[in-house]
Amino acid sequence: MKGITMNWLLMLLAALSACSVNTPDYSNPVSHDLGPVAQPPAKRSTILLQAPVWLWDERIRYRLLYDDDTAIRYYNLDRWEAPLPALLERHFAGIGSNPVLLSIRLTQFEQQFQSAKDARVVMQLSVSAFLAKDHRLLGKRTFSLSQNTVTPDAAGAIKGFIALVKKAKADIQSWLSTLSDRQNAVLQVDIPLNTS
Repeated sequence: MKGITMNWLLMLLAALSACSVNTPDYSNPVSHDLGPVAQPPAKRSTILLQAPVWLWDERIRYRLLYDDDTAIRYYNLDRWEAPLPALLERHFAGIGSNPVLLSIRLTQFEQQFQSAKDARVVMQLSVSAFLAKDHRLLGKRTFSLSQNTVTPDAAGAIKGFIALVKKAKADIQSWLSTLSDRQNAVLQVDIPLNTS
C-alpha cells in the first residue's frame, strides 16, 4: 500500500511539474517585435527615422475613443522589444532598389477602440526621399494606414501593427519606384558632356 501511494504521489508531482512548464506565465511582461526581417539588399537606402518623444517607448499604446479619447493607455503585460522607432527602422531598412536617403517621420502608431469590442490600429508617417549623393529632394509623401484588429486586445493590436508595417513598406516601395524616373533624370543632368 505504501509503495502504491508513493508511486501515485510521484506521478502526481511529475504531472504538476509538466503543467507548470507548459503553461504560459501571464504575470510577466512579454516582449514583441514586428516579426522576422528579410536580409536587406547590398544597395539599400539609408533610413533616418524620427518620431515624437512619446513614441520612443517600448509600451504599446491604445485609446478608448468611446470613453475618453484624450486618455492614452498602455498594455501592462505586452511591450515592444525595443523603442518602436528602432524596430521600424530595422524593418524599413530594405526599402528601395536604388540607394536613396529616406527621412521618415512617424507621427501616429496606436490602437483605437470605437467600442469595447471594436478596435483598429492606425499608423501615420511622412516620408521624404533624397538623392544619396547630394541630398537633393526627389519627393515627399504622407502615408496614413489603418486596419481593424482581429481581436480587441493586445494580441490583436500586435498582429494588426505587423500587417500595417508590411503594408507601409510595400506602399513606400511602390512610391519610390515612381520616383526612379525622376532620380535617373537628375543623375543624367549631372553627367558631364564630352565636348572634345
